[in-house]
Amino acid sequence: MIFQDGDLELNLITSTAIGALLLILGMLGRKKISFFEKYCIPAPVIGGFGFALLTWVLFEANLPTISLDNTIGDLLMFVFFVTIGLGGSFDLIKKGGKILFIYVLICWGLAIFQNGFGVALATVLGIDPLLGIVAGAASLEGGHGMAAAMAPFIQEAGAESAMTVGMAAATYGLVAGSLIGGPVGNWLIKRNNLKIETDAGWSKLDEDGKNNFKDEITAKSIISIVAAIFIILAIGTNAAKWITVATGFTVPGHVFSLFVGLVFRSINEKKKYFTISQKTIDVISIVALELFLTMAMMKLKIWELYDLAVPLIIILVAQTIAIILIAVFVVFKFTGKNYDVALLASGFIGHGLGATANGLAVMDAVASKYGLVSKKAFFIIPVAGSMLIDIVGVPAIVIFTNFFAH
Repeated sequence: MIFQDGDLELNLITSTAIGALLLILGMLGRKKISFFEKYCIPAPVIGGFGFALLTWVLFEANLPTISLDNTIGDLLMFVFFVTIGLGGSFDLIKKGGKILFIYVLICWGLAIFQNGFGVALATVLGIDPLLGIVAGAASLEGGHGMAAAMAPFIQEAGAESAMTVGMAAATYGLVAGSLIGGPVGNWLIKRNNLKIETDAGWSKLDEDGKNNFKDEITAKSIISIVAAIFIILAIGTNAAKWITVATGFTVPGHVFSLFVGLVFRSINEKKKYFTISQKTIDVISIVALELFLTMAMMKLKIWELYDLAVPLIIILVAQTIAIILIAVFVVFKFTGKNYDVALLASGFIGHGLGATANGLAVMDAVASKYGLVSKKAFFIIPVAGSMLIDIVGVPAIVIFTNFFAH
C-alpha cells in the first residue's frame, strides 16, 4: 500500500482483503435490508458499489484516489469458468442445445437492435449517429472491453468522443444490468407462478453453499478439485493462445478452459477415473463468482455516468427499457416459460447491458433466494455471452460504423 503520484495504490493482498470484507458486508446488508432480498440485488453489487461510492466522494473532494490490484479477481473469474465446465457434461449440452441455439439467435438480434435503436435515437435527439452505436451494442452487450476495442475505430469514423462515451455507457450498463436483472427474474417467477424446479442436473443451494447432494466436502475433495481446476486452466489458457495465433480468431482463455473442464468431466463420467465432489465444485464456484464480481464492482467510476450528455442518458434509459421488454416478451416466451428460463432472462439483462459476470451474478442472486441453481442457465450465459455473441456482434458494429462514417 503506497502513494504513487498522489494516489493510494493498494497491493494484491490488500485489494483482495477489502473485496472479501465488502462481500461479507454485502451479504449482511442483503439479510438485514429487506429491499435487497426482495429484489434479488446481489451481495457483490451491494458491497462493491459501496466502495465505488467512496471513490466517488474522494474524486469529488479532489482527494487522493484509490488504485486496486485486481490480479486475484481475474484469477477467480478464470476459476469460476472452469467450475462451470466441471459442473456440466455433454449430456447437459444435448438437453439444453435447443435453448442455447435460440438464446444465441436472440443475442445476435439484440446486437443488431441495440446498434439500430441507438442510431435512430441519436438522430432524433440531434447528436452524431456514431455515438448511438457507442451507446449501443459496443458498450452495452459488448461491455467495457468491446467499447475500448471499438472506440478508436469509431473515432476514426468521425466520433471524437467515442472512447469517453463508450466507457461511461459501459459503466452505466454494468450498474443497470446488476440492479435490474435480478428483480425482473424474480418478477417473472412470481408473476407466472413458476414451479421451482430445473430439468438438467440441478442442485439446491443456499448462500452458505449447502445442497442436496450426499457427497461431502473434505480436505481431499478440495485438493482434488483445486488441482483439477489449475491443470485445466494451464491447458485451456495456453491452448487458447495457440489457437488465436494460428487462426487469428481470438479465443478467450477462460472460455476455452470452460470447454476443457466440460470435456474432462464428460470423459470422467464414462471412465470413472476418480470421484468428483459436486458439492465441492458448487462451493468453490460460488466463492469465486461472488468475490471476483465484488472486486470488479469496486473499480467502478461513478462520475463517468453524470458526465454523459442528456441525449446519451435518454438513449441509455431507452436501451434499458427495450432490453427489459425483450427479456420478458422474447427470451422468456420463446425459450420455455419455466424456472430455468426466468433465470436466463435475468442473466440476459445482466450481460446484455453490462457483462457476462453481471448476468451470472444476478442469476446467482435469484437462485440463492429460491434455493435452486439452474445449471442450464449458468452454462448458456457464459458460453453465449463470452464468445458466441461476438460472431455477429462485432461485424454488426463495423457495418453500422462504416455506414454512418463522416
